Amino acid sequence: MNEQIMRETGRVLFHLNGYTKVMLERTEGVGMANFGIVWDIETELIPFHLRQIGSRFIVQYTPLSPEEMNDPAALHDAKNRVEIFELNEE
Repeated sequence: MNEQIMRETGRVLFHLNGYTKVMLERTEGVGMANFGIVWDIETELIPFHLRQIGSRFIVQYTPLSPEEMNDPAALHDAKNRVEIFELNEE
């Protein structure tokens, strides 16, 4: 079981059907079409005051292990591995 905790800075791109598209800023400008990695995070997991388009926050998550990637139950419960925290910019 993988217990490594990761923290990434994310930015809200848009909302659609109960999910929020969040760009992981570390990957912006990388990948196909220079867009980077975008996650679909259930909007209800994001505190209301951080849901505005362009809002930035910390996405803390525990990555799935290779074994869990093949387990439908683990994939279904992946949302329980994500937490959103305010970004303290000083």
